[in-house]
Amino acid sequence: MRKVLAFFRLPFGILVAAAASFGVAQLFAGSPLSRVLPLLFIVVLCLLARFYGILVGVIGSILCALIFAHFMFNPTGSWHVEDAVARRNLLWMVVGSIALSYLFAPSGSPHHRS
Repeated sequence: MRKVLAFFRLPFGILVAAAASFGVAQLFAGSPLSRVLPLLFIVVLCLLARFYGILVGVIGSILCALIFAHFMFNPTGSWHVEDAVARRNLLWMVVGSIALSYLFAPSGSPHHRS
């Protein structure tokens, strides 16, 4: 039973990251605060990495950046981000959350909490 639960940790953590980023993107699309939200979202990704493992932090950060780019930044519905500051903040979100995922991940297994 424990192995079954461990198997679902990764997809569940990624699903939580995607749902959280989609919700934030829907709430703050077009808001002036949207430009800094990727930097603030690093905290969420670090918490997910802490509870679900490094891979959730890494895969989640890339997935969240794609969701933010597609649903929150102009032109909405496109992967292109016109605003240079928003584009840079998305990049820093990915780089920062991947690096911090390794710091905040639980000790033991490098991929998931055992």
